[in-house]
Amino acid sequence: MKILALRLANLASLPGPLELDFSAPPLRDAGLFAITGPTGSGKSTLLDALCLALYGNTPRLRQAPGRDAPLPDVGEDTVSTADPRTLLRRGCASGYAEVDFIGRDGHHYRSRWAVRRARDKATGKLQAVEQSLHDLDNGQLLTTQKREFERLLPERLGLTFDQFTRAVLLAQSEFSAFLKADDNERSDLLERLTGTAEYSAISIAAYRRTSNAKKQVEALEAKISGDLPADTESRAELEDQASQAEEALHAVQQQAKLLDAQQQWHATDTRLHQAWMEGSQQHTAAEQRWQALADVRTDQRWRQQLAPQRHRLQRQKELPDLLSAQEEALTLTRQAWDAANAELKVSHAAYTQAEQTLVSASEHRQQVEPSLRKAREDTQALATLDHQLAELDRQVQERQREARQLGDQRRQTEQRHQQLNAQRDDLQASLEKLVGKHVSFDDARQAAQQQVDQTAQHGLALSELASAWQELQRIEQAHHELTQALATDEKRKNSLIEHGQRARQHLEQSETTYRQLSDFIEHSRAVRSESVARLRQHLRENEPCPVCGGMDHPWRHEPPETPEAKQLAAQQAHEDEQQAQARQAFDKAQQQRDELRGEYLALEKSLEQQRNDLEGTERRLAQARLSFRELPLHEALPDTDPLACRHWLEEQRKLYATQRHDAEQRLAQLTQAETELGPLEEALHQLQLALAQFNAQGNSLEQEQARLVHARPPLLQQRENISQRLATRLGEHASADAWQQYLEQQQDSARQARDKALSRHHQAQREQERLEARLQHETQRQDQLHQEKQQLEQELQQWRQAHPELDDSTLTRLLAQSQQEASHQDQELSVAEQTLQRTDASLAERRQALVQHRRAMTQVLAQGQAQEPTAQSDEDSNDSALLSEETQDGLQLHLKQVLAEQQALAPLLDSRQQQRDEAIHALRDDDRRRQRQQQAQSELESARAEHRRWGQINELIGSADGKAFRRIAQAYNLEQLLEHANLHLAGLSRRYRLIRGGSSLGLLVEDRDMGDERRSVHSLSGGETFLVSLALALGLASMASGELVIESLFIDEGFGSLDPQSLALAMEALDGLQALGRRVGVISHVQEMHERIPVQIIIEPLGNGTSRARLARS
Repeated sequence: MKILALRLANLASLPGPLELDFSAPPLRDAGLFAITGPTGSGKSTLLDALCLALYGNTPRLRQAPGRDAPLPDVGEDTVSTADPRTLLRRGCASGYAEVDFIGRDGHHYRSRWAVRRARDKATGKLQAVEQSLHDLDNGQLLTTQKREFERLLPERLGLTFDQFTRAVLLAQSEFSAFLKADDNERSDLLERLTGTAEYSAISIAAYRRTSNAKKQVEALEAKISGDLPADTESRAELEDQASQAEEALHAVQQQAKLLDAQQQWHATDTRLHQAWMEGSQQHTAAEQRWQALADVRTDQRWRQQLAPQRHRLQRQKELPDLLSAQEEALTLTRQAWDAANAELKVSHAAYTQAEQTLVSASEHRQQVEPSLRKAREDTQALATLDHQLAELDRQVQERQREARQLGDQRRQTEQRHQQLNAQRDDLQASLEKLVGKHVSFDDARQAAQQQVDQTAQHGLALSELASAWQELQRIEQAHHELTQALATDEKRKNSLIEHGQRARQHLEQSETTYRQLSDFIEHSRAVRSESVARLRQHLRENEPCPVCGGMDHPWRHEPPETPEAKQLAAQQAHEDEQQAQARQAFDKAQQQRDELRGEYLALEKSLEQQRNDLEGTERRLAQARLSFRELPLHEALPDTDPLACRHWLEEQRKLYATQRHDAEQRLAQLTQAETELGPLEEALHQLQLALAQFNAQGNSLEQEQARLVHARPPLLQQRENISQRLATRLGEHASADAWQQYLEQQQDSARQARDKALSRHHQAQREQERLEARLQHETQRQDQLHQEKQQLEQELQQWRQAHPELDDSTLTRLLAQSQQEASHQDQELSVAEQTLQRTDASLAERRQALVQHRRAMTQVLAQGQAQEPTAQSDEDSNDSALLSEETQDGLQLHLKQVLAEQQALAPLLDSRQQQRDEAIHALRDDDRRRQRQQQAQSELESARAEHRRWGQINELIGSADGKAFRRIAQAYNLEQLLEHANLHLAGLSRRYRLIRGGSSLGLLVEDRDMGDERRSVHSLSGGETFLVSLALALGLASMASGELVIESLFIDEGFGSLDPQSLALAMEALDGLQALGRRVGVISHVQEMHERIPVQIIIEPLGNGTSRARLARS
């Protein structure tokens, strides 16, 4: 991964547009560059723009309070302090940040972040952020959607936002604090730097899983004790009751089956008798339809006899019209043949005349060919002379143009010579004025350099004082805020304890109420007899009834309503509602207790952290006050309110900045004057040589121009002679080519006329031959039609004589009948015949079915021991008797008797079935209790095993605040971090090596120069602390980047607190980084670093919150 370019506009104090191209000189050739400028000028804004373009966020904004701290925008609108849009410069309508980079796949990409206000006006409301990603290698826009951008950017770049801020942007101050912090502070810093928050979540989750598993075991044990099945004696009594009820129900069901069989036989008889009556009616209607179609059947026979002669009769009708049309066509063909003969004679005469004209034109062309050849030669000579004269004129004009250009250059050179003379005089006067009272130019320059160095030293000391004072103010403010927050949280803790005690009492009361109500309802339902309606709710389609075993359930969806069923349903609904209310109250109390417990634990952890933070802040406050008093200028700072101190520091900074600017300007003027004087002298000498060369070139051009003017008159006279001779030969023609074209056109016109006449003659000849053949064909066709007519009339006369019964009217009607009408009549006859046959067969089948059914009625009626009908007969009775009216009346009387017996038996069947259902339900309820006992025991064993498993895990890593597993993971990550850091530290300083010691998260240094003596990290000097902290930062960068090669690195560190020796060590460390192939950018305002780093990005304040950036190379 490599950063190629950064562009921005209207962000914070940088109005822009600003572009930093790291792929172009001087940044491309600089392995190390500095970002310099006064405090608050906008140095860190460049890094903010880098993060905005890539991720739409910055490390500084991520630490802002967020929604709880809104900022006023335009009008009544507000914006969160953590919103990146707050970086848009005040008074601007839009701004952007843009980065070009090389991704992990080697492609070049461009990432852009932009924000604007409504209507592109500074008073408009802030709009949504726009983000886009381009692939520069193939010119493809990858996305403009925010979510898609957040997914694609880390894939292409190879780093997430957290990894980028650890691997590319290094905040060294955090690692210095990390190096010298205690275990609690180091734990918090390590979690923030390495991202180990998920291990806390895992530890808390293990603790909660163990607690939930324990609750599950307790709930299952309570469930088993409250749902016991019947004992052995009660079970045997239930089985005896079910067996007796089953036998009584079976006896009644046998009687009902006999009556159902007789009823089914009567239903079948009624259906068969009705079908036989319908078949008789259909057969009568079919016979009537067949008789009504007698005339249609006659026409069908005549059509069958007339079919072989139909085409002859039709042809006899068509022949007169065909003969008339043939005679008319023959007459027209004879007329066309006469006209073709006349055209043939005329075309032959025209062809003969055109041939003679073509011969005359060819002879005239041959006669004038010699004169035409001479005229063409004169034309060529005349063209040659014209080209020579044009070339002569062009050379004359070219020499004149060169003479004018030479004159202009000579005048410009003379003017430039005069200007340089005046500039040299002015520069010499300025140089004398700058030297002033000094003896020489070198003395003046040395004095200006000394003044620059002195002002720089004063500015550096003032910057150190301002930084120390600001740090002291920040720590004092943090100490005050922590003290107030600790007092507030202590009060809140006491309040939570009181609320927790009340919540625990309420939970115990709710739990007791819920268990008592559940036990009462369960006991009531266990001893209550269940109704038939409850059993019907469990019936399923295509499954046997648990009571009767039947597959049909007629009362499943609409059972008969009884007062007992309605009362039981209302009572159960009321019980369910009471139980749900009690459970809801219990759950609500438990949830309230858990919420208060979690809030109390979080507050305890927060109080512990605040106490540790307060102790650390007090130590840092004491150290800051001591460091502030050691500064040489601290006594000059007014001992008044912070506003006066800040005003004094700003005034002093402006004063020293003005003095330094004046000294630097004087030194630059001296250097520039000395540098410019030498080139001026050399330029004046070169201009004098150029003037002499211009004079020599002017004389040569005048001689060449005179020679060209004398060569033109002879060529003009020769051209005039040739023009007169050519005009005499051409005569009325404009040129030899025009004359030749005229002759060719005459010859071509004669040839075209001859070809056209010949084509006309051939066409007339072909047309005459075609019409003659057509005349013969049509004459033969007329003779054939006359013969066909005579033969057809004879054949039809013979056929009519053979069928005298067919009169002319019938024949005419049948011939006029269409094919569709004839087909319709045939189909109608076919349908009528098929219908008659089908109804005849159907009637016989239905009569036979009814007779066979009634032959078996004696056996069916005998099963029911009912009275036989008066019209009954045995198997030897004839079929007519079985179909008589007497038999039908007897069967109706027997059906009424069967229905009466069924109606009388129904109440007894319901009573027996209800008794059997209640007994079976009691058994099934006991079976379900036994099954629930077995299932609950299995679930209890599984729950106990789950509780043991999570209990073992909880003993290892679980804790309510997540500290147990977090400390384990942080110790491992710290070990990994130290391995990476020691690899970098070996290249920076071979003397020291970082190791763990003193505690689980403690740090020590191993001094190799002192026999691997282990020392505290607090014993390191300032430079040594910087080197070790830098190694830690690079180690974390290596952990964050993984296998990705990162070629860009930015270090945001205050180097002002380092002494000269430590600063030298720091510079050697930075040189080592660039030697490893990284382009390193350092943010610093230390003057000594500016002098040692040649390439700098200088941020210069312009006033009114505006700064500008420029590249400088010393």
